[in-house]
Amino acid sequence: MNDSSEPAPGPGPEAAPAPRERWTFLALAALLAVLWLATLAGRPLFNPDEGRYAEIPREMLSGGDWIVPHLNGLAYIEKPPLQYWAGALSYRLLGPSEFSARLYSALCALAGLFLVWMVARRLWSEAAAWRAAAVLCGMLMFVALGQILTLDMSLTFYMTLSLAGFLMAQTAAQPKPWMLLAWAAAALGVLTKGVIAAAIPAAVLTLYSLYSRDFAPWRRLHAAWGLTLFLGVTVPWHWLAARRLDDFLQFYFVHEHLARYLTPSADREQPWWFFGWVFLAGTVPWTLSAVRALGSGWRRSAVPAEFNPTLFLWIWVVFIGVFFSFSDSKLIPYILPAMPALALLIAALPARSLQRDIRLTAILTVVAALSLGYASLHWPGAIASSDRSTYFVGLAKPLGQIALLLSVSGLFVLVQPVRHANRAAVFLGVGWCLAWLLLVRAAALVAPIYSGAELAAGIPAALREAPVYSVATYDQSLTFYLQRPVTLVRYRGELDYGLRQAPGAGIADEEEFLRRWSLQSQAFAVMEKSMFDDLKRRRVPMRLVVEDANRVLAARQ
Repeated sequence: MNDSSEPAPGPGPEAAPAPRERWTFLALAALLAVLWLATLAGRPLFNPDEGRYAEIPREMLSGGDWIVPHLNGLAYIEKPPLQYWAGALSYRLLGPSEFSARLYSALCALAGLFLVWMVARRLWSEAAAWRAAAVLCGMLMFVALGQILTLDMSLTFYMTLSLAGFLMAQTAAQPKPWMLLAWAAAALGVLTKGVIAAAIPAAVLTLYSLYSRDFAPWRRLHAAWGLTLFLGVTVPWHWLAARRLDDFLQFYFVHEHLARYLTPSADREQPWWFFGWVFLAGTVPWTLSAVRALGSGWRRSAVPAEFNPTLFLWIWVVFIGVFFSFSDSKLIPYILPAMPALALLIAALPARSLQRDIRLTAILTVVAALSLGYASLHWPGAIASSDRSTYFVGLAKPLGQIALLLSVSGLFVLVQPVRHANRAAVFLGVGWCLAWLLLVRAAALVAPIYSGAELAAGIPAALREAPVYSVATYDQSLTFYLQRPVTLVRYRGELDYGLRQAPGAGIADEEEFLRRWSLQSQAFAVMEKSMFDDLKRRRVPMRLVVEDANRVLAARQ
């Protein structure tokens, strides 16, 4: 039996922002959107994800195969094609570049911010809407993955859109349109990264109903129409891919979904508490509020069988963290779909808790600024000596800029009256968002460690059609910058499936590579520095063209 004296979930009644304040918030939102997009260019694609997910749509557009994705000219069906289709469209409109490659993910992030604003406004108030958007746009994980080309941000957008449609349907006079939106968004999530986009919402709804004893949402699902729409969106591509590839169903569903979750086959093992640390770091600077929201969002509604959006959001966040913690395959971005719901939970905290958290966060922001400012002044001595140290020396200047920005943001919040917690949250979120964007832009300084752009630039334009071999390695970004596949030598990795479909596409042993190499008049090869030195000792005719922190580009002498 619930205690009727429990406070109602969500923030209490709040006044809407004054017109002048609203215009200020809108101006800040527009500024962040422009800077969010402007930061996409100016730094090379990083390995492995950015190179992979930039090259697949390029090959889709150039090769004309929109059903079976290809990577390095080989069938690559680990993931569905929706983001590849969007990337190919971006290339067609803007041409292949770092900006056009990252554009779709960045737009999904910005759309996700708007969704959070819209849901908070519908559930609670306009003040809570600005607060929720500010919290999300300041989170380290959300900003970083909104600037990096992966599938996780687009998956997060579609899952958040499905969540938003479902939440809207619970209070709408006409729930059907909202539920159809939820079904369609879940289907688009499935076409982005697989069945997880539908399995998680279904599991969360089941757990919510069992815990709250509220089964009314099931009657609002409009399952007949929704399932028809869901299957109409998801089935065609899976059916066409299965017709093209005899083992598609076994590889895609069994190997890529079940085996990846239940076994360490993907070589991504981490301890069970891994996502706990990811959560604490990924929610900076709002970690304190995030922990508080998780500690209080589990309460059931004081009114039996009344839908409780705060509880539903809490189960959404907790289930995603627990679900992936049980997996034998763990990567940092996996819990990104929990962050928009977490931002809503933080925005819904009671006013007194928010005021305390925001002021403490502002104090910690000033402390972080002072620490970063000190580090920037003593940066060369703070870097551990290694063969890569020179790439990090240039970070001193952007760290100083970030320190200045955070100090201004934190001090501005501290001088605000306590009652202006909403304004303080917005300016604190904007300050941290700008700081993270500065850090992302500074990543260009360490690009030689993580990108193959310099290797590709070492091949003269007049020789771009010469054979390029990738020996015992595969740089994911190299083929994007070359604008064509390379010949693999003694390498399979994640391209194993495609090589099994086309056995003659690669060279299995080093002796065959050396035989072909000796017959070439012009050719290039990418390999580890140790292998290059070994081949030079064996008097293989090759010369060093360029090297980065990981590999070398050699040319046929």
